[in-house]
Amino acid sequence: MKKYSALIIDLKKSRSYEHFDRINLQNYIKNTILILNKIFANVLELNVVFSAGDEVQGLFSSPQAAYLYLRLFNMLIFPVEIRAGIGVGEWSVRIDSGISTEQDGSAYHNARYAINNVEDSLGYSILLFSKSQNDIYINSAISTAAILVKNQSQYQNELFLLSELMYPIDINGALKFNNFEELNSLIAQKNQIGYYVRWKSSRNIQKYPLSVPMDFSFGCNPINALADEEQFYVSSGKVKGLPAKLAKLLGTSRQNMDKSIRAGNIYQARNSAIVALKLMNQYISEERQW
Repeated sequence: MKKYSALIIDLKKSRSYEHFDRINLQNYIKNTILILNKIFANVLELNVVFSAGDEVQGLFSSPQAAYLYLRLFNMLIFPVEIRAGIGVGEWSVRIDSGISTEQDGSAYHNARYAINNVEDSLGYSILLFSKSQNDIYINSAISTAAILVKNQSQYQNELFLLSELMYPIDINGALKFNNFEELNSLIAQKNQIGYYVRWKSSRNIQKYPLSVPMDFSFGCNPINALADEEQFYVSSGKVKGLPAKLAKLLGTSRQNMDKSIRAGNIYQARNSAIVALKLMNQYISEERQW
């Protein structure tokens, strides 16, 4: 039977936010989901939805697609913290015209098992569960990328997101890049939300990379995770000439951009994500041989 991948995301400490902040964050996250659903329309079996209790849930055609969605979602809502579970399995209970939260099957059970084990996993904020021996390796790569991102400053995170818009990591045509421009309105909304405004103003930064709308004239040059055929180490997350392009776009020096990229571990985070995607692809290839 065909296997699917359920994604469950929980906003950590969401009830600790001030009432007004929580409402604004919820509205922003709902808009984030709407736009990401368009970007990932090719690989969504059931749209991602924001359900009760500040939980986000959706069903994808593959674990790679679910992970790529999660990566962009995490970048866009940073520094709001999340925990997440990706479950690989069957979609056996199907409710016609129902949303993801009305469906059932082992994909959902495995995603719930994964997210429920996050708290006991010694620092993992994201776990994938497929009952495969590869899970332990996939989760190590996912965790490495997540920790590197979590430790970024807001400035570094915006550089990370901008780098992803210019050179998005993709696999098997999961992303619809013609919808990327809609992220401009989302970023503009984020720049007006009190929680994010206060977070930024508390840092001694004069200008953030995404403080003004992007015209996307730089274009999108996707990086195919499976095209990295290096046998010794993964390297395609590091894009030649990126510091110079970012410097030109942001009106600063290449040296400043190079320093910020290194400090934010942007290349390392991208390479770790590519490793995770390659391991997931290996899992799927092995499944087809059984």
